[in-house]
Amino acid sequence: MKISDHHQDIGEQDVIELCEERLALSASLPSDLLLEALSIGLSDDPLDPTAAVNSDLSSPPEPADASQVTDAELATPNLIEQAAEIRSQSSTGNSVLNGSGQTVAVIDSGVAWDHVALGSGFGPGYRVVGGWDFAENDDNPYDDGPAGFHGTHVAGLLAGESDSFSGVAPGADIVALRVFDDDGMGQLSWIEDSLQWVHDNQHAFESPITTVNLSVGAALNADNLADAMSMLEDELQLLRDDGILVFAAAGNFFGNSVTDTSLMYPAASDAVVAVGSVNDLGDLSSFSQRADGLLATSGESVHSSVPDHVYGWDGQVNDFASLNGTSMATPQIAAASMLVRQSMIDEGVEPTPDAILARLRESTVTRIDAETGASYSVIDLQAAVKIAASDPVTDASEPNGPNDPIEPNGPAENDPDEQGEQTEFEITHFTGTSDNESFVLDLTDGIELRSGGNIYRFDATDSLTTPIVIDVGAGADSLHIIGSDEAERLVMYPSAGSEASRLSTNTFAIEFRGVESVVFDGGGGSDRATLYDSSGDDTLRSGPDKTELSGVGFQFEINQVSRIYVHATAGGDDHAFLNDSVGDDTLAVRPQFTSLRNETSFQAAYGFERVYAYATAGGNDTATLYDSDGDDTMSVSPSRSIISGPGYQVSARGFESVDAYASGGGNDTVNIYADDANSQWDQTSDRLQWTGSDGATRIARGFERMQAFEQYEPIAIAPQSLNFASMILGDDADERLRRERQASQAVFEWLGSEKVSDTLLGE
Repeated sequence: MKISDHHQDIGEQDVIELCEERLALSASLPSDLLLEALSIGLSDDPLDPTAAVNSDLSSPPEPADASQVTDAELATPNLIEQAAEIRSQSSTGNSVLNGSGQTVAVIDSGVAWDHVALGSGFGPGYRVVGGWDFAENDDNPYDDGPAGFHGTHVAGLLAGESDSFSGVAPGADIVALRVFDDDGMGQLSWIEDSLQWVHDNQHAFESPITTVNLSVGAALNADNLADAMSMLEDELQLLRDDGILVFAAAGNFFGNSVTDTSLMYPAASDAVVAVGSVNDLGDLSSFSQRADGLLATSGESVHSSVPDHVYGWDGQVNDFASLNGTSMATPQIAAASMLVRQSMIDEGVEPTPDAILARLRESTVTRIDAETGASYSVIDLQAAVKIAASDPVTDASEPNGPNDPIEPNGPAENDPDEQGEQTEFEITHFTGTSDNESFVLDLTDGIELRSGGNIYRFDATDSLTTPIVIDVGAGADSLHIIGSDEAERLVMYPSAGSEASRLSTNTFAIEFRGVESVVFDGGGGSDRATLYDSSGDDTLRSGPDKTELSGVGFQFEINQVSRIYVHATAGGDDHAFLNDSVGDDTLAVRPQFTSLRNETSFQAAYGFERVYAYATAGGNDTATLYDSDGDDTMSVSPSRSIISGPGYQVSARGFESVDAYASGGGNDTVNIYADDANSQWDQTSDRLQWTGSDGATRIARGFERMQAFEQYEPIAIAPQSLNFASMILGDDADERLRRERQASQAVFEWLGSEKVSDTLLGE
């Protein structure tokens, strides 16, 4: 169907095509069906066997005869029981391994924070320390409405604690992020906003956010996969780069095909950890979707907290229920990672996401699914953590013994500005030691280097012809540069490279060697900074006032510098995140080059494989996108524009107007999405334009194929517990399950087997 009949003379390659309705799974759960789904009494005892729910879509199997099952055959460690034993074992050590010092974000239907197992309150000082409701856009993310209970159940498994119940990490704090409305309907755009919220607020609480639980998912097909990935992939990768682990439920729609190895999205993303469900014998649950590399634990008849309204309000928020689904397995493994993180910190080991996952995987039992041949790993938490109290005690006369944590440096090394008596030296060059040292280079009144209580002053008389050399030596060293009101030019290379870093003005030049961490504060002049990447995977985060480039073994931070140039040409898979100002900004995107500028600042990124640009601070912002000489695809939607071509991908979020050009060659495609009923479409032989009611425009020129998607509908999501699924599917459960399975599987058939194997199905 075309937008208007008078364009029928346009060639087939230029036809505007309206998008078809997308297949999506809703999460609606009428209140009168909720009680029937739970079908349990009013027991508030989580250990009461009469409270168990069998919510599979078919009659549950008869339970095995316990007398015929040996301990060795029970191959699924109970993570809740293991966590309780670990807390008991570690209680005599320096710290109890219970997740304390961390906050977990629950992106779900909200959390009933007044539950006895969840602290009975909301805000600082309570267990649920904060959150946001993205469905209703307010600060009240309570798990209410006829469809509510899923997020409360997940939160209990993560960090619940009462007299009769404990989750896996009961010492952790909780942030509730609600992405389902009162009818249980959710959208990927709300998840997108919630992930960005986690990044923006990761240090806003007493304990930092270290973990995110996503027991939700969407069934996608070839038509909407690109939309979903363009919405979430940058935020998911951003959190991974932040050191935050995101765990997502694999999905509950397996069963109709032995070739079905697809995962729900976002579990299919390579930036998250996908979690499946197993039964007591360690076999994948009949409903659990599967893929190679899946982490798994018990997701059948799992007890946890539910809101008071589930059984009819009685004023006592102390109810529990048992649910089935990968939704129930995911928070247990997410919380297990928090205990591993805490254990590594106690050992003095840096808890990077990769290191935490490696520790988890080293402790698993790997099994092969009999139906698909996919490999999966069952978590053993007891084997994953190391209890400090069980380690041999080193003699007090050996403070640096092998089992003692590494003590931090004293204030003389960590903060050169906070010293007692200081000694001054007049020098021309500086050579450091092999120790880990911190330095301050102050340029506000001459050239002064401070470290360890000493002050070194440099003579800059001949420094233009012979640069001052500051060689800090070996060790993990940091340098804080305080700029002057002159125009400074800073060029930084990772210390492991052959090039030396350099700072120069009109009167002197300084060469830096051996510095791993550098902070430069501009002093108000017309400063410029040029940063170079390493041969590994590096990440750039840049805004009008602050820029950070980091990778393995180095970190550069640039503050209050108006012109920034960052080169990612040394190798690796490099990502850049560019942020706008509160004023009007202009984004320009070309293959291997992206710039974001306004009247007072300029940011340029060269050679990055993925670039994510944000126009969310304010102003009237515009983006111009150019293709490469290969085959490129552009998608321009109300919230996000994305261009992908050979070797690069750029995503632009929040720009009011977008111009897309295909002039570099190749066979190029553009998709323009609209959700404004009062908008206007215009087309010529080589141009497609959308104009919104507010005057914003989306224009594409020179594309071989142009497609218009009118009345764009958000992609729906669903909690991944079978109770929700069974109620959603209603009388046509088998048929709907088949359709959802086919839709999800179609994603992977469309991507191709090689991409599935390498990108989506394994860590």
